Amino acid sequence: MIFDKAMKIAPERFRVIKLAEYTTWGIGGPAASVMANTMEELYDTIGFLSDNSLPWVVIGRGSNLLAATEGWHGVIVLLRGKLAEFSFNGPLLTAGGGAHLPSMAAASCSRGLAGLSFAVGIPGTAGGAVFMNAGAYGSSLSELVKEVTVLHPPDSIEYLTAEDCGFGYRTSRFQKNDSIVTSVVLKLSDNMENRVDLRRKAREILSLRREKFPLEVPNAGSVFRRPEEGPPPGKLIEDCGLKGMRIGGAVVSTVHANFIENAGGATSSDIMQLIELVILRVRQATGITLKREIRQLGELNIE
Repeated sequence: MIFDKAMKIAPERFRVIKLAEYTTWGIGGPAASVMANTMEELYDTIGFLSDNSLPWVVIGRGSNLLAATEGWHGVIVLLRGKLAEFSFNGPLLTAGGGAHLPSMAAASCSRGLAGLSFAVGIPGTAGGAVFMNAGAYGSSLSELVKEVTVLHPPDSIEYLTAEDCGFGYRTSRFQKNDSIVTSVVLKLSDNMENRVDLRRKAREILSLRREKFPLEVPNAGSVFRRPEEGPPPGKLIEDCGLKGMRIGGAVVSTVHANFIENAGGATSSDIMQLIELVILRVRQATGITLKREIRQLGELNIE
């Protein structure tokens, strides 16, 4: 098994983690992990994994990830240290791939720099936000991107403009390859808007998110992508009477129907069964086939 191979090859390099502690759904079994704090460590880590034919994936806050309850026989790469820092140079915000997105948004507001307040309540990292082209309330990260630095395994660096990134609604070119977003430069408003107003706007966004979304229970945000035509997924699911539908510990949220909650003890199988049932019921009622927005890690068995 790959998991055992990783631990056998270099037990001093890897440690065992429980994926449930690294995903916002709170679901997931064991996996090997390795931490990279600098670009040099990241080069070394990816090179080592490639040389030993070990599958790997970088995860940030795990806010759009469903990990298998049985675990994953690969290596989780965690960006920490300098790769999780961010800094300002005038209106430019430079962030490592592992930087905490809500902290970036809050710091921007405190400096009187506008543009990122929509992200104040989005759990995730800078790298994950680029990967997913995170957005809310009519704004997307792609509107702010000036430059993205990516590592093409094992050791090739490329600097990309926003146009190079293939951004679309909740998508980017990075979803189709194994490149690692190591840093991003965002260009915020240089009008130095009133800091009090920006902080108030951020608080209003947080308050609105608490009202609209089930933030007090484990979830992974929006489960389904918005169809190109027709109502948003939440309305489609609600109109089909699916709010509160439950399989095991997985429940379609009664707060927002495009969220599935881990109401306690949910397994990846519970979540997947409920997702498939929602897709089926919505398709039967409306003819629209919902597409998943979440990513999966490991073999997700539907019992």
